Amino acid sequence: MKICAIILSAGKSKRFKSSIPKFMHNLSGLPIVDYNINLLKKIKKITKFEIISNKENLNYFQDKGYSPFKQNPVDGTGGAVRQFYKKNNKYDYYLVMLSDTPVFDYKVISDFLNKSVKTNSDISVLSQNISNPKGYGRLILNNKKLVRIIEENDCDNIQKKINLVNTGIFMISKRAISNINLIKKNPNKKEYYITDLIDICNNKNLNLMTIVNSGIPIQGINSVKELNDLEILSQNYIKNKIMESGVRIYQPETVYIENDVSIEKGVVIEPNVVIRRGVKIKKDTIVKSFSYLEDCRIGKNCSIGPFARVRPSSDLQDQIKIGNFVEIKKSKLSTGVKINHLSYIGDTVVGKNSNIGAGTITCNYDGRNKLSCLIGDNCFIGSNSSIIAPVKIGSSAYVAAGSVITKNISKGYFAISRPKQKNIKNKIK
Repeated sequence: MKICAIILSAGKSKRFKSSIPKFMHNLSGLPIVDYNINLLKKIKKITKFEIISNKENLNYFQDKGYSPFKQNPVDGTGGAVRQFYKKNNKYDYYLVMLSDTPVFDYKVISDFLNKSVKTNSDISVLSQNISNPKGYGRLILNNKKLVRIIEENDCDNIQKKINLVNTGIFMISKRAISNINLIKKNPNKKEYYITDLIDICNNKNLNLMTIVNSGIPIQGINSVKELNDLEILSQNYIKNKIMESGVRIYQPETVYIENDVSIEKGVVIEPNVVIRRGVKIKKDTIVKSFSYLEDCRIGKNCSIGPFARVRPSSDLQDQIKIGNFVEIKKSKLSTGVKINHLSYIGDTVVGKNSNIGAGTITCNYDGRNKLSCLIGDNCFIGSNSSIIAPVKIGSSAYVAAGSVITKNISKGYFAISRPKQKNIKNKIK
């Protein structure tokens, strides 16, 4: 059995009022369209998947390695499927999804696909009951059989009260989609609606059904307000999955966690923390309030923050302590390192059990190039020191507070670099 999945992405997002199409906007760290792209890649039964785009958006998908089908003219969802089917008519089923309606859990679509095939449905519509159906197409049933979908603008006052709505996700058999040319342009929008295929196939006594989504709600977006609502839904899904795995999140409504993070059981996340894509946190670490992590690795039994920032390509091994107002950038901190407060460490390797005093910075940029520092094991760097890259500080070295280090320090040596103190009597009365 051959199944072709289609993501409709040729709309012009006029209602969204943005300089870029709505499906390109980020949702918990991913472009909205990527949710459905990634989802379809997980479903092994799908033979092929295709993105239908307009000419303005072709470059976006081509830059991501896809070869989208160009809809021309852009004449609605029905027009998109009709144009595609004309050149791709060899499949047994067509799964239709939307680029601006992300599905977070791939199992929802996998189950929908399986039920549709198992029941020999000609058209299956994934629907859901919502309390405020405004903006959605309403499903019309007759003795529990699907007979029609009516778009919001075409609903009368009674139909607008129907709470069973269309998610925009369809499974269409070859027998049903062969009637796609019978769809007529909607007189109000001057477009072809894929939903009109339901009425056509009902009149031909084909097997139509709806499968009601009972999982996470599926929401499309037409405004920034709706995007914010969808962000809340996405965040709840991500954080609930993380908490189910054994992670404690205090006041999760204040915490922001993006997709593609790995957080092991036993981790504690305090309020007002941001964890962006690519972050990996090993077990029994605590991330304290107002810390900001992005594309970094944090080992076991670490303490991060409060008010800490760990930037991309940083690797913090086990039993690290990063305190308040500490920033780590593209650095490796070995097991047992302590940087308790008010420090910046960039492009640096710090050895095991070294202590970096308050106010210490590595000066890693000379105005043209980023340069690296190496600090050995068991070093003590006194407070308010500046380490001018590139320098190497040997293991067990000691740097006096307030020093400016411009030269290498050998293993076990003590370094001090500060002006000679003068005490002058104050003559001002």
